[in-house]
Amino acid sequence: MVEKRDKLLKEELEVYGQKEQGNVCSLCNGNLKYCDNFDTYFCPPCNCWTEPKYHDPHCPYCRNRPETPMPR
Repeated sequence: MVEKRDKLLKEELEVYGQKEQGNVCSLCNGNLKYCDNFDTYFCPPCNCWTEPKYHDPHCPYCRNRPETPMPR
């Protein structure tokens, strides 16, 4: 269930996502967010994606996805 739509700000980078209820990080148990821009989930506290990039260079989501959701 989507709780609300919001954005995270870190060092002037805006990451839009949806907080997912009941969808938690396997590392820290924090709530995951869904990133519309890259069609994948990420954990804000861990600053990591929950899924690897596909190896298809033509994938519109993966080819420009940064290594981490927010700058370190």
